[in-house]
Amino acid sequence: MSSFLGEDRPISKVKITTLDDGVMIPMNDEKGISRSLVGAADGARLVDVHVNVIKASVPPAPYHVHDVAENVYIILEGTAHAIVDGVHYMLKPRDVVFIPPGVPHAAGSTPDGPVTLIEIYAPVGKDYRRVPASTPIGAPDGE
Repeated sequence: MSSFLGEDRPISKVKITTLDDGVMIPMNDEKGISRSLVGAADGARLVDVHVNVIKASVPPAPYHVHDVAENVYIILEGTAHAIVDGVHYMLKPRDVVFIPPGVPHAAGSTPDGPVTLIEIYAPVGKDYRRVPASTPIGAPDGE
């Protein structure tokens, strides 16, 4: 069967899950835990979806960039402190952030408590490069 990418491969199976399912793995730098919802193990080849629970008082780090992949953050609970292209943002529940390829970013939490967010990453693959933190150019609330 031919896909829209012109590759011959079988169609992935449908997966239905909940935000509480998935294998929990520690996040890099002991920031918290990540729970995979949809990924390569499910046959997904173009998208990775996971829930991150970042512990309280974790500064936004490491500052990094994806040269090809797009990122989407959907804040579910708590307040996330994100730095995107040098600008600081305090993200609240129901905020949705789109980060295009090539834009440096990092996410953390505030002392108020942990933050839970959905992260969508596409396309899937090894596309992660740490970059030096830039000088913040925005107010802490992104204004």
